[in-house]
Amino acid sequence: MVEVHGRVTPRRVGVWLLAAGLALMLAMLGYRVWRVWRAAWPLLERLDTVQALAADPAAVNPASVGPMLQQTHAELVMLRDEAHPFLTLASHLGWVPGVGADLQALPSLLDTAVDLTGAGEAVMEGLEPLLHMTSADQVAEVGDPLSRAVRTLADARPQLETARTLVERAAQRRAEIDVARLSSRLARLVKVLDRALPLAQAGTEAALMAPDLLGHSGPRTYLLLAQNSDELRPTGGFITGAGCLTVDAGDIVEFCFSDSYAVDNFSKPYDEPPAPLYEYMLSELWLFRDTNWSPDFPTSARKAIELYTYGQGVELDGAIAFDQQGAAQLIGALGPFTVEGWDDPVTGKSFVGMVRQAWNPGSEGVTREWARTRKDFLGALAQAVLQRVKQQPETVNWFGLGQALWHMLEERHLLIYMEEPTAASWLHEQGWDGALRPADGDYLMAVDANLGFNKVNPHVVQMLEYQVTLHADGGGTAALEVNYRHVGHGSNVVCSQRGIYEEGERVTYESLMEGCYWNYLRVYAPEGSRLWVASPHPVPADYLLRGRGTAGQAEVLPDELGKAVFAQFFVVEHGQGLTTHFEYDLPPVARPSEGRWRFQLLIQKQPGTEGTPVSLAVVLPPGAELLTAKPFPHAVDGGTLTFELQLDTDIDVEIVYMPSS
Repeated sequence: MVEVHGRVTPRRVGVWLLAAGLALMLAMLGYRVWRVWRAAWPLLERLDTVQALAADPAAVNPASVGPMLQQTHAELVMLRDEAHPFLTLASHLGWVPGVGADLQALPSLLDTAVDLTGAGEAVMEGLEPLLHMTSADQVAEVGDPLSRAVRTLADARPQLETARTLVERAAQRRAEIDVARLSSRLARLVKVLDRALPLAQAGTEAALMAPDLLGHSGPRTYLLLAQNSDELRPTGGFITGAGCLTVDAGDIVEFCFSDSYAVDNFSKPYDEPPAPLYEYMLSELWLFRDTNWSPDFPTSARKAIELYTYGQGVELDGAIAFDQQGAAQLIGALGPFTVEGWDDPVTGKSFVGMVRQAWNPGSEGVTREWARTRKDFLGALAQAVLQRVKQQPETVNWFGLGQALWHMLEERHLLIYMEEPTAASWLHEQGWDGALRPADGDYLMAVDANLGFNKVNPHVVQMLEYQVTLHADGGGTAALEVNYRHVGHGSNVVCSQRGIYEEGERVTYESLMEGCYWNYLRVYAPEGSRLWVASPHPVPADYLLRGRGTAGQAEVLPDELGKAVFAQFFVVEHGQGLTTHFEYDLPPVARPSEGRWRFQLLIQKQPGTEGTPVSLAVVLPPGAELLTAKPFPHAVDGGTLTFELQLDTDIDVEIVYMPSS
């Protein structure tokens, strides 16, 4: 039909109706877009504030966090509701060039934000009574702040359970996002989320367990182990001091700290020590100070608890070990502190130096009084720390303290073992119990033990070079080089191993740092690994207390907790370097999955060490094609992938490749 003599034909009517319909749809769409923009605008305005607070948590006013979380959560829910039609469409737009992955990820990201802010809102609601304890007067009104905190956490269990559920759901939604496909800007935001999620998960779980662990359901007593990493031992350092801490309903009812040498009760018999302690240090008894011989901290902690109870008659519920690097981080967050007898305050930067200085004998040299009191500084400082947390909580930077504890745990400067099964399981899942970790693939841990009666480890620089050559069947061969370099400043140092100080001797801590390095190295590898080459490092007879030299050959020890173990004793001379080399066959460490192969490697950090450089090379089977790698290699040369890593915490490597056809 057409228009005739000014009349409107049905075709013209149809066109008009179609145009009107399109206009109406566009108007509705524009209105919906306007509503989405109106919902999003307050969030965008607040983004800078949130980022600033994330960059400087110490500047956060706890009392203002709750209202901000509540408002942000409500606005995110409104935004999600308003944008629902667009979000439904976005989830099907992964095919769009350039921005498809970002569009597809938006629904999951928005749901994650809603869940996390909801979790934060629940936590703040439950912990609201604690947020007002910000001044000395308010602290005095509520009584012991630690007891109040324990009661509040116990009462907040329903809100904390809600928060845990929401955080776990957020983690599941995050797992739906393939960050490798996102734009660089959105990928950076997701990486920020990846740093926050583990903290949120750990924080909610810790808050749920804390009341019972802090004595809400009855007194708990914990063993404290002060480890000196200047004299490195498998779990972080020689056990220089020990204490016990008893908490009842959050109240610290007993605290004691002493030299580790004072723990043993020699009116009782003691077992023989591990063989290397007898062979190279002539130790005839397994005493408390040497209980951390296993690099698996739960194993060492149980032995320490056993011997502490044996010597002191104190029943214990767990053990907490820390080294001086961890203590320095803690003091940096809490300090400075004044210790009686010292003019200068103790800070995070000065702590290690002051501990070394406090150890030094006076002008009379080595005396019995010096031997009895040389570690009193640690006990006095521990009392000052506890007093501040307990009596002056308004002066504590709680965000800074939380960050310090997190870094200490992640970097293995703080290890926690609990007898209570639920807490023990959770600590193990976090990797915070210092256990030898299970690995679904290849595994490497190099563990040093200083057997030289000295404090030389700050002057020993270590580097690991590890190459894995994969075979077509998933097995492989490994070549490991552990490089040591002694960078001490002394001169004419003679390698003389001795463990007893003579009366009147003018020994200093600094002189103990300048000796040679008597080291017992253990290499932990996947169960089923077979050692076939190791470089020998003979030790002369006059270097050893026992007066007999060693051939310096590596040995294969019995498997330990599902790991093969290779061991070797050697001496790194002052100012010299030493490289020891191992080659061994690996069991299947790469596994097929849906036509691809996946190789995984866990390199576990020894507690007490700083960031050890690791040079890693992985040689793929002939003809294999690299698909993905996390982290991405620094270089790819044919089938050889090279990584330059830093072992400041455990390292996980995953490589996915396509085998040759």
